[in-house]
Amino acid sequence: MSAPKYYSAKKLGEIFERDPHTIRDWINKGCPTPDGPVKLQAVKLGKSWQVKDEWLAVFELRVRPDTGRPDLELD
Repeated sequence: MSAPKYYSAKKLGEIFERDPHTIRDWINKGCPTPDGPVKLQAVKLGKSWQVKDEWLAVFELRVRPDTGRPDLELD
């Protein structure tokens, strides 16, 4: 089993083409969805937030409605 990969808020901002502040909002307040906000699970290491790849996968599944969220596609 390989070691988990972690993403910084800055890196996720680059991936999703969002400001890192938006990523931190998803962590602290949640990403708006039709069913209410969904928080991105993260851990604070020092001064930066880190998101485990598994947590990101769960977040993506929860925030995408059945029609999909192309703005949240991970390539």
